[in-house]
Amino acid sequence: MTLKRFVSILLLVTLIAVVAKPARAEAMDPQLILIIAGVGIAVVALIAVLIIANASEGRRRGGAQLSTAEAGPTVVLVYTTAVESP
Repeated sequence: MTLKRFVSILLLVTLIAVVAKPARAEAMDPQLILIIAGVGIAVVALIAVLIIANASEGRRRGGAQLSTAEAGPTVVLVYTTAVESP
């Protein structure tokens, strides 16, 4: 199992657990709510960065393969000057 898949499954399980049985609002301190919201924003930002990085890497790989395939064989030209022999 890849790290990306493991993190995705872990986040999904955590989200389902929170949605299934949320804590009572009066039992939570306002600072704790702010900390949880901050961590949630950081996790969303991290996931967005990973998705963007993965998409741009895929485009780079695809572009390199297309340009190599379309270019065909490499041709090397060597020009020499004519030399008069005595």
